[in-house]
Amino acid sequence: MRRRLTQAATLRVVEDWSDAPSLFDAAVYPSFVVATRGTAPNVVRATVQRRDLAVRWPTTTTALPFDDSAGSPWLILPPDARAAFDRLNKVGRPLHASGLGRVTLGVKTGCNGAFVVGVDSDPVEPSLLRPALRGEDVRAWHNGPPRRRIIWTHGRNGKALDRLPPLAHMHLSAHRYELEQRSDGRGGKWWALFRTDAAVSSTPRVVWADLARVPRAAVLHAGDPTVPLNTCYALRCRDELDALTLAALINSPLAAAWLRALAEPARGGYRRLLAWTMALLPVPDDWARARTVLGSLGCQAIQGNDVAPRDLFEAACVAYRVRAASVAPLCDWMAAQ
Repeated sequence: MRRRLTQAATLRVVEDWSDAPSLFDAAVYPSFVVATRGTAPNVVRATVQRRDLAVRWPTTTTALPFDDSAGSPWLILPPDARAAFDRLNKVGRPLHASGLGRVTLGVKTGCNGAFVVGVDSDPVEPSLLRPALRGEDVRAWHNGPPRRRIIWTHGRNGKALDRLPPLAHMHLSAHRYELEQRSDGRGGKWWALFRTDAAVSSTPRVVWADLARVPRAAVLHAGDPTVPLNTCYALRCRDELDALTLAALINSPLAAAWLRALAEPARGGYRRLLAWTMALLPVPDDWARARTVLGSLGCQAIQGNDVAPRDLFEAACVAYRVRAASVAPLCDWMAAQ
């Protein structure tokens, strides 16, 4: 639809009503768009409707998209906030092209009722139980004691076990019909788990929730057996300092504002921090500098010391080599939502 409106029509008005007072008895994120036939250079009236006021400004069709790709997401940001958003893009490189690692979805069971159990429940052999991490339980820097465990039916080679031990076989057999119906499991072992890359603990991992009001990233140290479930995303890092630096960047108000501007909205002021969104996050070009200024704050935070949001913001500015005043409009705009 965005591609059609920008390539085959003249856009006149774009209004974002996502945060407007409730208009429907359903979770919807409405917008209002006016376009006319034909294409011609013109000024577009952009509006963001908030609960207490409507903010309007003139923009252009070429200034709305995130980038030049067809159908690119629109960013309905006031000019000063959009300039700050673009400034970070220019001084960083997308996370997916940074060499830091690949964003992966957490482990998918296809049947949590069979695989996910309470911490006080021991339905199977203890050797098969690993701490499980849900998106709602992710906290900035490090997570609290596990609230769930997962029955881990895979071996050290990452593949599903050839045979289940007796207790695990008895427990999972009660769910066998449902497990065999899983779309991901056709042709494989009926007790297998899926998308298990996020569970590999040979190197440190940075994890975050797929749904959050504000991004919050935690670090799982190398050797930590915790298994992020598919309400989490994870990135396996080369070393501890890379993980602490990336977590500090994601937890900073500057990166949080950038991500909230791009991420898809969800109910109650939440944002969907999906793989494509996080993969586009610009990371500082001078990663060695970032490791020095952001990594040191990450080290403090992971040791249990308080790190103020202002300190993270200032450290992020230093890492990106940008003046605080040049990116503050983006933080101010997103903080007001």
